[in-house]
Amino acid sequence: MQVIWLGVLALLVAALAACASAPNATSPGPNGTAPAAKPGPIALVIGDSQANAGNDVPTSASWVSHGLAQAGYVPRIEGYGGTGFLKGRPQDGHHSYPESLRKGVYALPENNVDLVVVQGGGNDVKYPDGRIEAAASDTVETLKLKYPDARLAVVSPLNQSGDPASRRVEVSKILANVAEQQDAAFIDATGWVAENRLARYLYEDGLHLKPEGHDILAPVFAEALHDAGITAVAPANER
Repeated sequence: MQVIWLGVLALLVAALAACASAPNATSPGPNGTAPAAKPGPIALVIGDSQANAGNDVPTSASWVSHGLAQAGYVPRIEGYGGTGFLKGRPQDGHHSYPESLRKGVYALPENNVDLVVVQGGGNDVKYPDGRIEAAASDTVETLKLKYPDARLAVVSPLNQSGDPASRRVEVSKILANVAEQQDAAFIDATGWVAENRLARYLYEDGLHLKPEGHDILAPVFAEALHDAGITAVAPANER
């Protein structure tokens, strides 16, 4: 009987030793710590209040941020209300896009930036075409120098009124030209409010979306990114 128990004990010891030495995905590294998960690709956004949200909507739930997350990115939003390619709010420390880049206002990540998004232009409607084009080109060129390996996308302003003669549509055409010159993807968002019947989800200012509007627009943005070939992951219905 003693021989049998000694045999069983020897088998148990051998099994435990094999389990201890077998590698697995959560095994600690040589210093005793578990290996860190690889961070997701960052999508840096230079934008306005559509990206930053505000009102009752946190930045993480804006259609820009949430849409990028649905497209597989870790959104990094550097967006401030009332700013644009030329328009700034220096009294609040928020300058125009190119000036903020020059002054180091934005907290720009150094690594893992896979996509750079320049969103906005709605606050620049009172400026002449030539100045908007020059400032937009300056913004994109500066970001290309900062992130030479990242992909680039220019996103037009929303046209909340749905008026095809809106100045926002004209600004969008200027930005489309800049994107083409800079070899960047262009996403025309001017029709999204009307196409998705989002006017009912605008605040009284007629410009900013309520939470429901952001929730509806986020997957629209994610799909537009996919159509432009700049998603980090395939849409859920294609996996």
